[in-house]
Amino acid sequence: MTLEELSNQYRPLLADESVAVRRSWEEMFKYTFKHYPKDSPLRAFNLDVLAERLSSSGIHQAIVRGYVKRWHDLLAQASEI
Repeated sequence: MTLEELSNQYRPLLADESVAVRRSWEEMFKYTFKHYPKDSPLRAFNLDVLAERLSSSGIHQAIVRGYVKRWHDLLAQASEI
């Protein structure tokens, strides 16, 4: 599975969330795809590298931690989605 496939499979699960929550997830995906190609296999996706790249691009550290936590949680449930 690729990052794009996982994000596309997860989006319908956000349908009942508020607009703000859905936008926040979309921002996370957008920033991730600036640093990792959408067709990256999940096994090649490194959250530590992503955190470094996001931090070095000027994103506030608290937001970086939140994005990394979301990805960690999403990757943990990838086989169930």
